Amino acid sequence: MSIFWENAARLLDAALSAARSGSASDSMTVLIGQEGGICVLPDNDWPLDRLARDRGARMAYRVTRENGRIAVSGLDGNNTCRLETEQPASRMKELLRDQPRYFLAGSG
Repeated sequence: MSIFWENAARLLDAALSAARSGSASDSMTVLIGQEGGICVLPDNDWPLDRLARDRGARMAYRVTRENGRIAVSGLDGNNTCRLETEQPASRMKELLRDQPRYFLAGSG
């Protein structure tokens, strides 16, 4: 697996961990420069390709949370990727969807 895909997978894992702890933001952009330096920008809405070009980044990733899903979109030159998964809370809601939320005890 290339470093481009490894970075995307690591970012998705980190976003999942942050969501589990309740401390994740809705969006962030991660830029990796030519020398390997990392720049993290919260809530940036520039198109990823323009932002990477403007900042001289070798690789760029955007992490988003919406509609119960966490996604990582990546860009490395002409290569792109997208990894996506459900947020942990969404999975639990789906698992417990048809379960009663209460228990009635009989009087004895």
